[in-house]
Amino acid sequence: MKDAIKKSFLLGLGAASMTKSQAEKMVKQLVKNNAVTVKESKELLKRVKRHATNESKRISKFVQQEGKRAAKDLGVVSKGQVSKVKKNLKGMHKELSARGKKTLKKILKDLSK
Repeated sequence: MKDAIKKSFLLGLGAASMTKSQAEKMVKQLVKNNAVTVKESKELLKRVKRHATNESKRISKFVQQEGKRAAKDLGVVSKGQVSKVKKNLKGMHKELSARGKKTLKKILKDLSK
């Protein structure tokens, strides 16, 4: 019977949305109703915390993946990609400036003849 209560409690917990204080209140009520012992309640709270942490990590990972997917679908570029493009543009600017100076010198030389 106690095992069934524990399983029901964990199933209905919704660990990702339940606060620590809410979980503690529910466990205290289970102890008060003699559904679990104090020792069992401590273990139950540890399991709830562990489950909540795992669920939070899973949700965070899912949100990150969906954010990346949405950004890709919308054509949004990453900071790394922007930095790479800026670096390439600076290189092209430098090269074109050098070529332009060379060409200008040649034109001026040709005009002075």
